[in-house]
Amino acid sequence: MKRSLFLAGLFLMAFAFLVLIGDKTEAAKKVYIKWGATSVRSGLYANTVAMAKVVNKAYPGEIEVTVVETGGFLENLSRLQRKAIHIGPADAAAGYANYMGIIDYEGKANPNLRTLWGGYITPIHIVVSEKSGVKDVRQLSGVDFASNPGTTSGRAAELFFKALNITPNYKPMGIGASVDAMKSGVVKAWYKAGFKDSAILDLEANMDIRILPVTKEMIDQFNKVYPGQGLMMEIPAGLFKSVKKPQMSLAYVVTDFVDKDVPEDVVFKIVKAVWENRKEIVGSLATLKEGNFEDMFGMAVKYVNVPLHPGAVKFYRDVLKLKVPDKLIPPEMKKK
Repeated sequence: MKRSLFLAGLFLMAFAFLVLIGDKTEAAKKVYIKWGATSVRSGLYANTVAMAKVVNKAYPGEIEVTVVETGGFLENLSRLQRKAIHIGPADAAAGYANYMGIIDYEGKANPNLRTLWGGYITPIHIVVSEKSGVKDVRQLSGVDFASNPGTTSGRAAELFFKALNITPNYKPMGIGASVDAMKSGVVKAWYKAGFKDSAILDLEANMDIRILPVTKEMIDQFNKVYPGQGLMMEIPAGLFKSVKKPQMSLAYVVTDFVDKDVPEDVVFKIVKAVWENRKEIVGSLATLKEGNFEDMFGMAVKYVNVPLHPGAVKFYRDVLKLKVPDKLIPPEMKKK
């Protein structure tokens, strides 16, 4: 009897050990991905949450994505370079500067930066009070101008002005303070990204404003001085009360960057999951719909200059049978 109990005990211990080893093996197989986002107060935070959700749902037990709150798109580039996150959204133009080590990233090149897809385009509105009398971007020199250091729109707009030799009288402050400063007349101008941005709608409800257009010649000059940094898009009439007809706006593209050392099969699965669920993602998020995120590959071909990750190339080329342009083929694939 005792012998039977002893053997039974050994069997149970062995079984428990095998289960424990099995659990550890399964855990070892799972890949944990940190996906940087923005501040939870930003409406763009939901974009990253939506994409992480479809990946986790598509590959339970294989990939576990955790969304990490960050200070925004420019911070994501820094975190990627430090390998504090694996993936993160950022301005495609800033990503290119970071990848190449040019402009404000001189001496800080990140050759390990890779892209997942094209992302979405969003306008940067240059807003002035009607009382300012400013009707043209080139009239902004010397004008008291609210600036938001460290923001993507701030980086793009201020490089744009510098390229055109426009010298506003910048008043650095936060976004909320910028709205209040515009309302009180402390400043006469500001920049703000977003298609139908709530902060600009707030200004329109309380004061008379004007949204200044840009021209192709201005963007060409921007790119001449700062290669790969100037983008523009058309905003429709009626987007804001002051926009009486379609006009061109400064713009930037938000794409998701990834570290080159993330395994190829993991990136392949992430791109596949988002591609297969892109309509569902876009349908629930206005920013992605307005910015044409659904055309993930086409947007990359048109706007992105940082190479795709090999896992992304494999999905677009081998599964979707799309022709990947040479500019999007990463160096490690060209060597093969």
